[in-house]
Amino acid sequence: MNKKELNELKRQIKWENDLFYIPRIATAYASISSEEKKVLSYDIKDFSLMSEEEGTLYLNIMKKSLSGNLGKNLLQFHFPKEAGEKNPGQEMLYSLLNSKLEDEGMFREFVQDLIENGHYTNHIYIQVAYCEYSVPLKSKNLEASYEDGYKYACILVSIVPATQTTIGLYYNRETNEVERKVNSEMEIKSNPDDAILYPCFSERAADVNHVLYHAKTMKSINPFLIEDVLHCNMPMSPLDEESGFSQMLIGMFEDRLHCDVLTAIHENIYDNIQESEEDPSEITYSKSDVKRLLEFSGADEQSMSHFDEVYTKVLGDQSLKAVNMIDTNRMAIKVPDIAINVKNGGDTKVKMETINGRKCIVIAMDDTVEINGIELRP
Repeated sequence: MNKKELNELKRQIKWENDLFYIPRIATAYASISSEEKKVLSYDIKDFSLMSEEEGTLYLNIMKKSLSGNLGKNLLQFHFPKEAGEKNPGQEMLYSLLNSKLEDEGMFREFVQDLIENGHYTNHIYIQVAYCEYSVPLKSKNLEASYEDGYKYACILVSIVPATQTTIGLYYNRETNEVERKVNSEMEIKSNPDDAILYPCFSERAADVNHVLYHAKTMKSINPFLIEDVLHCNMPMSPLDEESGFSQMLIGMFEDRLHCDVLTAIHENIYDNIQESEEDPSEITYSKSDVKRLLEFSGADEQSMSHFDEVYTKVLGDQSLKAVNMIDTNRMAIKVPDIAINVKNGGDTKVKMETINGRKCIVIAMDDTVEINGIELRP
């Protein structure tokens, strides 16, 4: 599943769309503590009977469940299988998909698995939407054909935290007074902590052997959901890859890493992403690829002599995704009291030079410079 396919699917999630049909949405609300994990309510709704105002609330959660960047907070997993055995996570999702949410017992079983093994706390809202997308075929002239298209069926699972509504001062129309109000209602936001799309929408068709996992942020990836509910293998996280690559560079170069080399590493990875026909989230660097990258970027021989030892110590044999090795939007430069964010493509204008015996960061000025909204001429 690549970025283009993800965006195509996300565009379909809207109120009026004849191509995207949502027969049913199943919901559950659970209270979880160290003493007890209890589901307080179950419900299966006919989406077509909802008003636009109500339906939009469910659609907003669905849209947020697919938000983010592939390879960052959107991760695709393959279901591993032991010889001759089925993967229990895949089996559960496949059965739930085929039930079209018509089997309440199966939905209850799935919810129980989530609250028992997903490592959630407090109050959570679980929403599962069964969807059917009539995928239009693309002709040679790129025009869409809706007559002989393929029907992609999927379930989109969203796990959303519920919090107590705001306590504060409110105007009471009956008493004509401003009063302190304490609410017991629990508010369900539209931003899920976790979400699951099954099956993946790959090559514009269903890929039942892969699942797409969404986390709110890279820092909040839930290994319990991935390993104990989906029964997939948790790889090194995007943050671990990012910090691991940085640690490897520091350990390898020590005090020999110069600005021009680091800038060249950043530029070469960025250029590879831009020039590749692959989806950026799929571009990976093996250990040998990283070695060639550093040599091509001007790493000195002494530092390269430590490469194999340091890489193995920090990263083992782990390959790295290009999007996790650099920030694809900018390069951040920090010195005490000063932070500079340089957009990709502009990093060639930043150099480190020694001026009057002091190390300085020098920024080439081709035109004007703006400080606090005031334009200055060079």
